[in-house]
Parts: sequence; structure tokens; C-alpha cells
Amino acid sequence: MATVKRGRSTDKAVNSFMSNEIWIIEAPGKRRYLEQSLKSMGRDAFVICTGGHLFRYPQREKGKPAPVVIDKNFNDFGRVPLDIKVLARIRQAVRLCPTVIVATDADSEGDVIAWDVAELIKDLTTDIVRVPLKGMDVGSIKEAILTQKPVDQADAVPGRTRRIIDWLIGSAFSDRGVPVGRIGTAVLGMIDAERPTTLTIRLAAPASDGGSPWIAQAPVKGDISEETARKIITLDLPALSPFATLEKTFKPSHMGNIMIEAAETLGLTPSQTAQAMQASYEAARLSYPRSSSNGVSRAAALKMKSAMAKAGRRADITLLTTKKQSDTHDSPYPIGDINLALDPTKMSTEEGTRALIARSIARASMRHKYQKAKGELVEKYLLGKGIPAPAARAIGSLEWSRDLGNTIPGQKRWVHSEIYHRRADVVLLEVALNYDLGKPSTWGAHIESFLSKGLAGDDLSLTTKGLDWIKRSPEGLLRPHLSAQIEKACETVTPDLFKKPGRTPWQTSVAKILRDLPLDMADKMRATVARHPVQASEDFRGEADKVQSLTSKEDTAALTRRTKGVAPITSSGMPSSLPDYPSEKDTPSVLGLSL
Repeated sequence: MATVKRGRSTDKAVNSFMSNEIWIIEAPGKRRYLEQSLKSMGRDAFVICTGGHLFRYPQREKGKPAPVVIDKNFNDFGRVPLDIKVLARIRQAVRLCPTVIVATDADSEGDVIAWDVAELIKDLTTDIVRVPLKGMDVGSIKEAILTQKPVDQADAVPGRTRRIIDWLIGSAFSDRGVPVGRIGTAVLGMIDAERPTTLTIRLAAPASDGGSPWIAQAPVKGDISEETARKIITLDLPALSPFATLEKTFKPSHMGNIMIEAAETLGLTPSQTAQAMQASYEAARLSYPRSSSNGVSRAAALKMKSAMAKAGRRADITLLTTKKQSDTHDSPYPIGDINLALDPTKMSTEEGTRALIARSIARASMRHKYQKAKGELVEKYLLGKGIPAPAARAIGSLEWSRDLGNTIPGQKRWVHSEIYHRRADVVLLEVALNYDLGKPSTWGAHIESFLSKGLAGDDLSLTTKGLDWIKRSPEGLLRPHLSAQIEKACETVTPDLFKKPGRTPWQTSVAKILRDLPLDMADKMRATVARHPVQASEDFRGEADKVQSLTSKEDTAALTRRTKGVAPITSSGMPSSLPDYPSEKDTPSVLGLSL
């Protein structure tokens, strides 16, 4: 195994030739780009794709009771392989080349897959490390290699905990045709509490100096009824004067912001935007897409400064918000050349979305001057025109502003008052983001799944079915704040989770979360599994080893070459019970790096 002496340059270390590596990733679409990038770095790696998770909970068959997958100690023993052939292919390859780099995405799903891979092959090799990928380009891969670490069980805790909690909630509270879920039910409660609307009034008032008009907007709800709003937009509002000239900066967009902008600019659904971003990511044209961060690292900022310079725009990277220490990922940013002058609406879905992301970064790297005007004059004018006082006050208290100087990329100049319809999925996503509901990888799916159930109309008013479901859903789960708190609890990994003998940390995490939930909810969730005896999780390695060889002669030759003459492993020697994975001090570096 290659090693690197301290003091050797990082670039030489990262690019040092190694021909005895298996890299394991999720998406088949990433394989070609990853192989190309690794080859350009002198790394002749063999890449295997899992296609996503290795295991899932068995699906319920129609007309039959749901299968038991969790025991009374919250062990999800019932997980089954999505495809036993994938498990077999990984084990067959590792027998031939036992040096493994798990390069699944740097998110909770990737962490679960990484731990499952480690458990799957721990009897075959200890030469396994985690390289969490955040991009398919050479620069991102080099950065990931420099952050190599052992596959850590702690990283899998949030994903495994969340899956068990969500199963318990669904099993405990779904009843009589009303499926209950931590996110879906919270969205229903959120609509009931917030009464969001798809109608927005945008007002334009003339400027006393003859310059750009003053703009203000608000949702058509509450004191501003639709009838009142339609009357207001027919009026000639009074001219306003500036009282302050200010500067503002924007933050880079996270995935949810990008979904909203893509819907309103390109007409894409949140899921379509997610698919477009994933395609660009797999093609090494975009950084990791499923980010909730509104900031970037210095390394990412320098990349964007270079890209902006090539596009003919000066970028002040000191203005880019630095990502929080708690953020794993940068805000998504384009990789490679960009052209801010192109119209995203005339581009492919992938490139149009990528162009919007580039514009977001451009906005965030500029200072923007704007002016504010006071709305008291508008309020008095509306009162004189017979507009109800609550509506007049609401309109007058809005922020009336206009931009000065450089046009923000993608910005439109509004010169008239109007009422416009926003898409229901966009409005709902926006409200969900305000409540911190869900996570980037599921934002689009949750919103679209909810809207497909007929619980709310196109204007987001609750239907008869929606109102009925509210009555039949547990009160606690209708509170979106509780769902967000459960999500945060799932993400919290503390040392005490590992001190319960005979229990996985996610079992302990689930028990801990239940202790903090409202008593009636927790008791019902415990009762769901109370009669299920403690069971050991099934070991599918033996079943995988019975699968006929899936490795072609060419791949076998390539993998054997990578072992440099070391005899292939022919017997798994599986222990009766799986020990904890080796600690960091026991796990050698397999990437030739000394960190």
C-alpha cells in the first residue's frame, strides 16, 4: 500500500498513481465522469455503482397486513436487499481487489449506504475508507480525497434514525384510509394554520423624480381580499419620493431557492429542477445539488471568481456569504464555463437551471444600491378612494423600494400594478422552507406527493377531503414545528448513543427521541412494536455469495491486475455476529495520503 511522507506536496499526493482501487458510488450516471476524472489524476480505479440504497423496508402487499420490520427495541431487522445481485457484485469484486473507497454522496443517504457497504464487506477487507464526493470534477474529487476518513457508523445514525421514526409514525397513526406521515401531515397542518394563497398583488407607484417606479407586493389574503386587491390595481397611485438610499447583498441560493426560481422562470416542477440539477452534477457541470446552505467555502468562492472572470463579469467574492460551520455543503454552484448573457428560458432544462444558479452566484457577488420610500401617502390615497382601512394600512406598511445602478442578473423591471398567480407547488414549498420541513433531497417529492392527494385546491384552499383528514390526524403531527424538531433530533449524534450494550446507536437515538415526544404520541408509537420480539438483523452476505459470478472476464482481469499479484480472497469466513467496524486508529489509509 502506498504511503506519503509528511511534507510531500498535497497535489502530488492526490495524483499519485494507484492501480489497486475499487471506488463505490451510487448513480450509474456518475460512473463515466468519475472514471475520466480519476484517470486524468493517474488513478486507474475500478468503479462500481450501487444504484442507490442497498436495503429497503419490504413493501406492503395489497390486501395483506404490513410486514413487521422493527422489533420492540427499535431494531429495523426487516430490511431486505433492493437487488441481491448488487450485493453479490460488490463482494465478488472486493475478493479480487480488497482496497475499497466508498465515494457515495456527502449526505445522510450516502452515509447510510457507506455503512451498509462496510458491513457487507468487513469480512473481506479492512482497507476501506470514506471519500464523500461533492462533485465529479477533478478539483472536487481532490478535495474529497483530502478529507478521507474511515467509514464511520456515527455518520449513518441520522439516516437510519429518521427511517425508523418515520416508519413508527406511519404505522402508529395511519388509519381508515388516512395515511399519516411526519412531513405530509405537517404540510396539511401548515396549510390549515397559514392559509397560504397563490394570488399576489404587485403594485407600482410612480416616482416624483421621474425615475423607476416604486414596487411593493404582498399575498392576497387576510386584510387584503381579492376583491379589494382587484380594485386597488385599477387606481393611479400617488408619486413617491425616496427617504433613504441603501446597499444590500444577496445570499447564494440553496436548493429550495433554486427550485422556486426555476418554477417561476422556467416553469419546472420542484422534482424536475431536482432532476436537472442531479444530471448536471453527474456530468461534472454542477457542485453537489442537494444543499440547504446559503453560503460557500473560500475554495468554492475562488472557483466562482475564476468562472465569472471568464464570463466577463467581475465578482467580489468577499461579498459571498461564508457557509456555516454546521453546513456540510456549499450552496450549489456551476462547474466549468458559464455565460450570464444567455437566456435560461431558451436553453435545455439542465443548462437553463444551471444558468439560473450562475445568476444567483453573480447576484451574491455584487453590491446593489436601492432606495426606499414611505407608504403613508399610498395609505391616505387608498382611504380616500374607499379602500377599507385594514387593507389600506397593510398596503401602506409594505416595503416600497426601487433598485439603482447595475441590473441584477435575471431581474425584471415592473412598470404597472397587477395581480398574478403563483404556482401552488412553489407557494407551498416556500412556506415549508420557512418551517424547516424536510430536507433538500425530499423537498420536491413531499410537496408534489401532497398536492397529488387532492387535499387542497389549485389555490391551496383546503378541500372537503383535506378538512376531513385534519379531523382524523393526530394534533401533534399537524404542527410543522414538531416535525422540524424531530428532524433536528434525528440529525443529533451524541456519544451516549453508543453506550447501550447490544443496541445500535440508531436504536438508542429512536428511544431517546420518543422520550421527548408528547406522551400520547410516544406511547402509541411504542405500542406499534411492543409485541414484536427482539430479532437480529438478517445477514445477506451468505445469500449474496451464492449468486453466480457477475464479473466479466475483462473485469476479472482488470481487478486481478489491481491486486498486483496478491491472491484473491476465496472464502468469506463470516463471523456469527458482526463486530464494530475498526476504529480510526486501526484503519490504514488506502489513498496514499497522510493527513
